[in-house]
Amino acid sequence: MARKKNYTADLQVAAKDFENAEDEMIVWLPRNPRHSRKIDHAKYLGSGFDSWAIQSIQVIRALLNGGGSSVTTLVGYSSGLRCFLGFLGSGVLEFSPENPNDLTKRHLERFISWLKLKYPNGSTAKNYYTSFKSLLNFLMEYGFVEISAEELFPPNPFPNNDERTKDASPLSVGEMQRLITALKLDLISLHKGTFRGNSAEGMTVMLLIIAARSGVNTTPLLEMHRDALQPHPFIPSLRIINTIKRRGKGAQIKTIREADLLDKYNAIPLDGVAVLNKALEMSESLVKLAPAEISSYVWLYRSGQRGASNNIVALTSGTLNVTIKKFCKRHALNDDQGNRLVVTISRLRKTMESRLWKLSGGDLLEVASVMGHTPQVADNHYLKINDEIKMEGAIFVGEAFPDKLRGLSITPTPPGGCKDSLHGSLAPKDGVTHCSEFIHCLSCPSYAIVGTVADLHRLFSYQQFLHAEIDYFLTDEWAAWRKRQINYIQLINDFTASQFDHELIERAKHQAAVSPHRFWATKIDFMRKKRG
Repeated sequence: MARKKNYTADLQVAAKDFENAEDEMIVWLPRNPRHSRKIDHAKYLGSGFDSWAIQSIQVIRALLNGGGSSVTTLVGYSSGLRCFLGFLGSGVLEFSPENPNDLTKRHLERFISWLKLKYPNGSTAKNYYTSFKSLLNFLMEYGFVEISAEELFPPNPFPNNDERTKDASPLSVGEMQRLITALKLDLISLHKGTFRGNSAEGMTVMLLIIAARSGVNTTPLLEMHRDALQPHPFIPSLRIINTIKRRGKGAQIKTIREADLLDKYNAIPLDGVAVLNKALEMSESLVKLAPAEISSYVWLYRSGQRGASNNIVALTSGTLNVTIKKFCKRHALNDDQGNRLVVTISRLRKTMESRLWKLSGGDLLEVASVMGHTPQVADNHYLKINDEIKMEGAIFVGEAFPDKLRGLSITPTPPGGCKDSLHGSLAPKDGVTHCSEFIHCLSCPSYAIVGTVADLHRLFSYQQFLHAEIDYFLTDEWAAWRKRQINYIQLINDFTASQFDHELIERAKHQAAVSPHRFWATKIDFMRKKRG
């Protein structure tokens, strides 16, 4: 049975009332990042599919008024309908469905085949179909389509689409370091008043820092309100950023660290709270001059366009694309292959999430909770295993090993030891914060492991943690991930067997099995409780 709302009858009556009124076929849109001013279905009238145009615009208007869908999403629904009406008008079908309730699975199967022929490369065909399918789902919600989704939609119409389209990858460690260095230089210039870029470029610098720190999506970040920064309820050194993610129909709350924005020795920490406060300070004088619809936004600046230089505007996705390219060109930022570095908010989000994934020990459920979406979305769209991650675990003894033999100081860590936990390869290198990248010790050149029971106990305790992770994710979808973890376990066995005495290894393994190092024991217990 179709899903029906109580207000379906009202919408259908309204559709009949304005069936011939073209003005009612237009939905005027509020300000949005795409600069779309209206959704116009009047142009579809008279082509033989008036019911599609009328009922769809009614649903889109209701969704806009309900506030649960972004303007960008609704424009996408209309684009999906436009593509479908183009299919109906192509003459492919002998009998076309004149209204939504006449639609059948066979019609959609023909539509999918038509899309694949028209758009053979990339993901365009899938995107159009996905937008139209979403619109159909809402037409069902409002009672315009009575058939059930199970009877209407073909299963998996675009198999292996991910293999044909290449997602933007997270930035590598080197690429991220170069980006942060460039952002830091511009931030210092902004703080000193010597920044040579225009106002939009200055705001972009600070927005990129917030994006890298928070992992917020593009639209919520652009539409962030001036009161988004709030005290953390428990930790004084942290603040939270409250933004709206329309697709999730709720608020996103991100935690960022607070520090003072100081100008000492030309070193300003890239700190989320300080940078956001600087952006608020720079745009404060523009609030009263800005149009009402954007006056509550953070990223305000004076337009530099000819004839409108005094107009107050806010950063948009289009402007952001232009200013980010200028930023990369100004600093001659290249990727690891020597090409111009491509920076997007999406890549920064994926980079942050990849880092969170590493710090969480590979627990996707924890990462998905932090980032604000489901584990399936995290696995499919953000946590692609790149070559950098695949190589982790290949090297176990770094430069610290000979230092240990010479009697130099080594700091104990959960998986073994570290040459310098303050300034080592993966350490923050701020002179205060010790490295916490324990998941990556095995691939770090500062890592040390020698033939003592204490060191080997830490290493085999980490191995116990890897076993617990495998037991935690048992479904088929985690098969490739489990294989990677098993490779880690085997690498540890192979390495220790080739380097240390068998009896020593067995003693350390037994101790780790009976009483794992407390750092790993806590994580193991946590996973077992969640699994139970």
